[in-house]
Formats: sequence, structure tokens, C-alpha cells
Amino acid sequence: MTLYTLARIRTGVLFLCLLFSCSALFAQSQTINAVYAGTAYEYDQTSDAGEMVRTDYVFYFRPNSSFGIGMDKPDWQKKVDGTYSITGNQLKMKFLNDGSEKIILLSVTGETGQSGAATFIKLNITNTVPNGFYKYIRSAGKQDGFYFTDGKFKRTTNLTTVSGGSNSSGDNGSYTINQSQLGLKFDNGRTLNYSFFSSNEKKSIVVINGDLYYLDEEEQAKQVREANPAAAKASDGLEAGMNLLKQANQSHGGKNLDNLTTLKAVMNTNNLTLTMQADFTRQIVRLESSLQGNTILLEQMEGNSGWSFDGNGYAPLSAQRVTELKRYLYCGLLGLKSDNLAKSTATLQTQQYELSSVMVMLNSMRAGYIINNRNNRLEALIMVDPLSGTTTFTYSDFKKTGNILLPYTEIMQAGKHAQTITYESYDVNPSLPASAWAKPK
Repeated sequence: MTLYTLARIRTGVLFLCLLFSCSALFAQSQTINAVYAGTAYEYDQTSDAGEMVRTDYVFYFRPNSSFGIGMDKPDWQKKVDGTYSITGNQLKMKFLNDGSEKIILLSVTGETGQSGAATFIKLNITNTVPNGFYKYIRSAGKQDGFYFTDGKFKRTTNLTTVSGGSNSSGDNGSYTINQSQLGLKFDNGRTLNYSFFSSNEKKSIVVINGDLYYLDEEEQAKQVREANPAAAKASDGLEAGMNLLKQANQSHGGKNLDNLTTLKAVMNTNNLTLTMQADFTRQIVRLESSLQGNTILLEQMEGNSGWSFDGNGYAPLSAQRVTELKRYLYCGLLGLKSDNLAKSTATLQTQQYELSSVMVMLNSMRAGYIINNRNNRLEALIMVDPLSGTTTFTYSDFKKTGNILLPYTEIMQAGKHAQTITYESYDVNPSLPASAWAKPK
């Protein structure tokens, strides 16, 4: 294989010349019989205000290694939309319709998972319905609610009127449930059959007919206030968002993170070894891509320009590629450095199910930070680019290195493809002399 051929491996998507070939599923080591349901808050790229929209995901995984997504369909128990495998803590899905893939990174217990901007909760096939009022806001003006108690239910709807008031209605009845088949019998004789999933551990969420319903907003707000009092006291979205980022700064190292001036990291993905080095004072990033010990591409960004070298010659970095490499200086964990926060604007978008979403603007770069309210860790980063679209990075396997809490595993979701990046090593504040940035001859 010639050096020129190897150099063609470069891609234009966000993140470091990753290869997005569809790989074969890992050998099955485990199966499940449960639903994973999650909510992602993603940027509406048609909105100048950078608003975030809610997207719900519900996947039913069967013991035969198939999964379905149509929980609102009569054949939800049998319809196959894809196959899956579980290796270690990675639940890898492959969709039948277009061959696309999705990876859910499971927690140690398997009760929760993370994929991009969505946090997933494991819900079980059930013969019981937890008592309580569960609400789902369908749009800016309409919401549904179910109140369940001891075999009885009340369904409420609320629709905001043009005059600013609201019209409300409610229907009462009784219910039965068997193996997640919820039978609703209204007092007027009408009947409906829905799929229904819940968890004994996570009683603040249920899935009804493929939609995620949460406990009533007052109870949810109370949980958020208890989990993160400082953010709850801040009435202004900008103040609340910045408070969350400052707390995340402390969780990931505080002064040790602030004192980070240089960083070197070695990563592995799809048989590629990526070596990144950054000087945050000089604002330089260098990325070397190697295959089987041979360097196939070298990229270096300094300020607002840069170059690449593929062994045959040099080429200037495109403006988009410069922006992509700036992620290492200004976004994610490095965006939590106090000097970057001082130059950032941060707007709290939403707080739900122990997670907060904050939109951050720095140097004309816009990114979403998903913060875990329980431990103030950065769970995921959402990058928005007009050309390459939305790319999410989910962080896990945190370890302290140089007294900084760093992730050793990333899962990148871009379009239909998922990519796992494992960090082999970090070098905190290494000496990077002039020779470390020299052009190859």
C-alpha cells in the first residue's frame, strides 16, 4: 500500500480523520428483554436563537438479539427493526432499513446508558403500573397527562388558546396490564390498548405507547432543586448556565484544570492511532494519524490557519477543518478552563432527569454541554456545524491524571455512524519544544 493510497483515508466529518466504515457487529455475549428509553436535547439549526428541541428514543430489545422501535404499533412485540449485540458495556445496534449503527454506552449496572446527547433508562416488561401523575408535553401549546391510582386512571389534555387561556379536558376509566400490554377502558365504554413500560428503580419515568412521560413538573422541579441548589436559585438563564459550568470545572480538577497549558494524548480508533498535542497558550494543535506504525497524515492548526502533510506534499487546512481542530482548545473539557469560561456565554437550556443542557458560545463556536447534576461531570458534548451537521461526543471511563478528571473513552455519533475512541494515555503539561511543532522534511 502506497503512502498516497493511505493518505486517502482522510474524511471531512467532524473529528480527526476518523474512518466511518460500517463494521461488523461484535460477537454476541449477552441479550436482554427490556426497553431503553431516552431523551435528547439537540439544536434546532433553523433557529437563529440556537434553541434546543426535544427528541425521544424508545428501543425494545428482545432475547433473540432483535430490537423494535414502533412501540405505538399493534405489532410492537414482534416487529423487527434491527439487530443488536452487547460486548462489555457497549450495546451496538444495526438498523435493517439503511444499515446505520448506533451505540449505547451502558453503565456498570446496565440500568442507564448514554448515546450522544441522549441519556437512556432501562425499563422493564411489567404487570404493574406505578401510581402517580405522568406528563408529556407534546408541543408548545399541548400536553397530555395520565393519573394512575389503584386500577383507575384519568387522562387529561390541555391546549393553549389563541387568547392565552387554556382548554382542559379529562377522561376517567379503569385499566388492566399484562406483560406491558396496557388496556384502558373509559367510563363511556371506549377502549384503547397501549404498550407500557416502567422501572421499579426509576419511578420518575414511564413509556406509554412509545412516548416518554415524566412525573408532574412540580415534583420534577423539586428533584432538580435538591440535586443542584446553586443552579436552581439562579433565576437568569445565563447565570444558571455559567454556574453549572463553574461547578463542572471544580468536578474535573478546578485549579489543576485551569493550570493546564499543554496536553498530549494518544488515542485508538478503527486501527488508527491518533496522537494529539496542544499548546493552549500559543493556541496550536497538532494531530498525527498513524496506521500500523506508519504516519499517514499530519495536521497542524495555529490561530486561524494551518497545514496538512500526507507524505507527498503540503496543503492548507480548510476553514472548516481549522474550526474542527479548535475543538481541542475551546470545547468540552478544555472549554471548562476558567480562562475560556471568562470569554464564554452560557445559557441554560433545560434541566430534566438529573441532567442539564447548557448552550455555550466562545469565539463564534457554538456547542452544547450536557452536565450530570449528581456529580457535576461533563457527560456529553454537542457540536453544531452548518456543513457537517450535529456531532455528539459521549464521555465515560473517567480517571484522574495529573489531578484532572479525564475521560478515557469517547463515543462519537455523527449522522448514521457511531465511532468509539479509546485513550491510551494522557500527558499533562508536557514540555513541547519548537522541534515538536516543526514541519517534516
